[in-house]
Amino acid sequence: MVSSVLWIWARMLALMCLLVPGSGYLLLREGEKCGGWIEGGCESGLLCQSDEPSFDFFYAEGVCTRPVGCNCSEVQCPPQRRGGCRSRPVSDPCGCCSHCPKTKGQVCGGPSWRYGYCDSDLVCALVVGLDSVRPPQIGVCKAVPSHFKDTFSSPLCPVWYGCNVHVGNCDCYSQQSCFPAFSYSTYDACNKVLMEFLTYDVYDSDAKKPPKPETPARVCMEWGCEVQGCECVCQQRMCNDRIPPLYEEACCNMLKESGCHNASCPEIPTPPCPADSFISEPHTDPGQCCPVVPAMCTCDFQTCAPKPTYCPNRGLPKLVVKGNGHPGTCCDRYECV
Repeated sequence: MVSSVLWIWARMLALMCLLVPGSGYLLLREGEKCGGWIEGGCESGLLCQSDEPSFDFFYAEGVCTRPVGCNCSEVQCPPQRRGGCRSRPVSDPCGCCSHCPKTKGQVCGGPSWRYGYCDSDLVCALVVGLDSVRPPQIGVCKAVPSHFKDTFSSPLCPVWYGCNVHVGNCDCYSQQSCFPAFSYSTYDACNKVLMEFLTYDVYDSDAKKPPKPETPARVCMEWGCEVQGCECVCQQRMCNDRIPPLYEEACCNMLKESGCHNASCPEIPTPPCPADSFISEPHTDPGQCCPVVPAMCTCDFQTCAPKPTYCPNRGLPKLVVKGNGHPGTCCDRYECV
């Protein structure tokens, strides 16, 4: 009897040691199952990832692993800028950062996805070739027509766990996605807010309004630069509505006007592109004036027409040129013979 009680207490103590202090959020170790109906998330440096993309968008299951090509310690997450994102934030497939999604023509991928991930209707494709990028490869966000999408493999996005309120209940589930959308990280947090709302009597004039959920005090921070000598020093700063932030472009222009030599970037000629390609945007790291990834000529797969389904005079479509993802030969080209 005593041994069984001690065993139960030992299990409870081990469970409490795995909880984030003060949150009730369970941390899972390497090799443990995650997602599905399991509440909590993997420890730092681990990612809840399934072996293959889940056909069940919700309730996806995975295992806490150290994914190949992911090392969040080498990634500097993009700074928060005033105005936020044009669309909802995205998580890179390594789960290192939450950032504004990249748009068409912008650089993506890189070591541990340090250059970011694309919006939901785009593919992070190789600069040259017919496949999606895999770290540490650098790619470009592209729009791909429906008949071409099977050519590009989808990255294995992390499995997230969270809760939302649906039809008056806390619905908790896991979701394998680079676009997670949860209002609460745990069932307890969701249920607390829901109970306060349900017990509030709207017809009782003397009733106090339901208390708002306790949230930690948030200090407003924003990204800004200032000229110091012949350098642009950029960092997170306290929000100041009276003095709008100075971003890299304006700061670098001030350096050029002042005659600073290190503000002049080496001129890299823009390569000519065939009709089936376009020029990507150069990528400049936060706080820098010169791009670290130049503009490149890359395929525009929206110009790729599907294989003809009809040829006049009882002709048949014949493959004349096999597309390989290189500018000039991006697409398959057919002729009716």
